[in-house]
Amino acid sequence: MPGSAGEDAVFSLWRCVASVAQRFCGGTPSSSQSVARASSAAAGTFRGKPLPYAGMTALTEADLECIDQRHLYRKPADFGAKRELGRQTVGAGGRCRHGWPQAIVYDPLYRERPDKSHRLGDTTRPGRAEEHPDFEACDRCSDVGLPRMRLTCPLLVTAIDKLEKGGAMERYNQRLLPGADWEGELQKVNEAHRLLRLELIGDRSAELAEVRQILGEQAFAIAMRTGLASLRPEARPDVKCLHAQVADELVRGGDNPIAKQVLRDIEDQGVLIHGSEECCDNCDVRVPLPLARWKLDRCKNNVGKRLSRGRKQAASRATSLAGDVGSERSDEDL
Repeated sequence: MPGSAGEDAVFSLWRCVASVAQRFCGGTPSSSQSVARASSAAAGTFRGKPLPYAGMTALTEADLECIDQRHLYRKPADFGAKRELGRQTVGAGGRCRHGWPQAIVYDPLYRERPDKSHRLGDTTRPGRAEEHPDFEACDRCSDVGLPRMRLTCPLLVTAIDKLEKGGAMERYNQRLLPGADWEGELQKVNEAHRLLRLELIGDRSAELAEVRQILGEQAFAIAMRTGLASLRPEARPDVKCLHAQVADELVRGGDNPIAKQVLRDIEDQGVLIHGSEECCDNCDVRVPLPLARWKLDRCKNNVGKRLSRGRKQAASRATSLAGDVGSERSDEDL
């Protein structure tokens, strides 16, 4: 059923905006275009020092807007928190073919407000080991806190959700057992995270003293020893969260065999790990999501909850609008 002239005009405008935005990020970029997009992100620093890993870059204002609106799906009231996100983060890990961050690193000592606890004990995935020393991380990556590294790319998040649902974690854990091909590899990853934490907090004695006082000696000691996905050195080998493993690889680059296997398995499923021709519509805030050629529909953790709430709110608004239009037409008939 055709809409009103006003509705048609709005829809045409959206189509025009989407078409223009797709010229910037759609299609198959040449190698020179890809290099130009990648080089547009500055190498950056954190607290006056170079970023921890060679592949990391500074987050731009456009990156922060993309992450807030199209990766984390925060409510419009929270968009002002873009500056807060900039203060929370150390920088971006790998970037996709369209130039958007695929993973980010958080500052371990950042607190949203004075009464919030530091997230010192978790260098990669959501967790609260520093708040509850006896807390055991769940077998799937439930969003119970602020991660130190976060996989943000919606395309990769969706693909890994499907991989975990298909039982990949159990298969991977078998390869961590004594005598298997990944024996000892997880310990190397965990040690890298412990050292990263030390690098990011090493010259911040006043803040560390405050954290030690807040957490207590036992919890502080546990937090300082944990690695990827809140794993402690004495814990049984467990990949814990494939999103965390891939975030680690995208940030540190090159020596996480678990993440490399995840990315190979994703590619075998037909997913382009550096981005598809259409996925940039989801990340480009100039493209209205209803017109995006690809968009994140659902995922687990808080982002999934926000998406679900957004769909329900959109459906409610559409129902309300339809009722208003119906009432107006009834009045006109009278």
